[in-house]
Amino acid sequence: MLTTSDSLMLLLITVLSLITGTAGVIAAYRYRDGRLIRNVDQSPYGVIVRETLLFLFMVGIPFVALISGATGVDLMALGTDLANPDHVAGFTFANWVRGFGVVVVAVTGIVLLLRIIGKTSPRGKPWATGAQAIRDAVYNEAHWVFYRNAPALLLNDPYWGVVIGTAAVLIEWFAHPLGGGWLHSIESRQRLVLRLACLLCSAFLYLATQNLWLMILADLSIQVFGSRVLSMGNVAGQDTRSGPTERSPAP
Repeated sequence: MLTTSDSLMLLLITVLSLITGTAGVIAAYRYRDGRLIRNVDQSPYGVIVRETLLFLFMVGIPFVALISGATGVDLMALGTDLANPDHVAGFTFANWVRGFGVVVVAVTGIVLLLRIIGKTSPRGKPWATGAQAIRDAVYNEAHWVFYRNAPALLLNDPYWGVVIGTAAVLIEWFAHPLGGGWLHSIESRQRLVLRLACLLCSAFLYLATQNLWLMILADLSIQVFGSRVLSMGNVAGQDTRSGPTERSPAP
């Protein structure tokens, strides 16, 4: 049972995470007009450092909050009892069947909507495949779930937790130094649409299933299938303008 002090500690960790993460990314990209980021990207050791810092921020902070008792397995959508032999990864078999059904319906609906959007836009390129898509799904979902914890606990309302947590994620996105560049090319715009689709689906599944593993599966599915239906596009309306081609960085 989480106490008031645990709730305040969780809020403090969440606010510090949002502030330090956003400020750190801005500082790194603006330091000497981006020279630091360019050096990191060009160095094999720099890439290791960057991936390590990303892991610690996206997954490490939620994990520390969990093991310190500031949050609980239920708030982190990890089930109610990880040690129960009748549960699989914290959930009963019935929970898994019901949750998987909800995921199938949600992902199918989103992919169909993305296909409609794709028909009205120029043709892009599919990009969400392989290990990077898996990494993004795990990192994003752990990070997004964590941001929902403090408001859900303090207000005793998971709906407000989802609303405020989503707002925190959007603040990170809009504050990102490359945020403006996400609209400069068709690929970047499609990736932003895909990220929004993943974020909204995650919010819905947090309320409908409370299952982090299924949220990761849904995120990965939307990335893989959504990127392909968006990239089909409209040949007649092909956008030939150049722009940033890298994935929208997390957070």
